[in-house]
Amino acid sequence: MDQIALESGVARRTLYNQFGAKKVLFDATMAQMWDRMPLDAIIDATAAVRPPEEVLYSIGRTIASFWAPPEAVAFMRLVIWESSRFPELGESFFDTGREPARRAVTDYVGRLSRDDGFHVDDPDLAAAQFIDVILGEVLLGRLVAATATTALDEKRCDYLVREAVALFVARYRIHS
Repeated sequence: MDQIALESGVARRTLYNQFGAKKVLFDATMAQMWDRMPLDAIIDATAAVRPPEEVLYSIGRTIASFWAPPEAVAFMRLVIWESSRFPELGESFFDTGREPARRAVTDYVGRLSRDDGFHVDDPDLAAAQFIDVILGEVLLGRLVAATATTALDEKRCDYLVREAVALFVARYRIHS
C-alpha cells in the first residue's frame, strides 16, 4: 500500500479511504487488468469460420499480447505474492480472468475434434497444452527474470505463437 500511495502521489490513508482495504484495491486492480484481456477477441476467433491454424494463431496472439507488457508480469507477481495471505484473490484470478479464456479455447478444441479432421480425446488438456506453451515463454520465465521490466518483442511473440500452433496441429490433426 505504501508503494502504491507513493507512485500514485497520494497519502496511504487516501488509498484506504478510497478502497477501504487492500483486498478491495486488489480486486479493483484485477478487474481493470482482466478488462484489458480481449476475451471477446478469443471468443470471436473461436466462432470464426477459418482454417484451424488461423483461429489458433489469433487466439495465441491475443494471449501473448496480453501477457507481453511488463505490467502484466507485475500483475501476475502480485497475484502470486498476495494469494498466500488472501487465497480468495488467487481464486478470483482464476474465476474472473483465466477460466473464461480457457473455457472458450477448450470449447473450440472440442469442436475441432468433432468437425475438422482433428482427434482430441481430452479437449481440456489440449487447450491447456496450447495455452501453456505460449505462457511458458511469454510469462513464466519473466516472473523471476529482470527482463520482465520490458515488453516482450512482437517478433518473438509471433514466433512463439506460430510454434505453439504447429505443435498443436502436429499432435492433434488426423493424418491419413
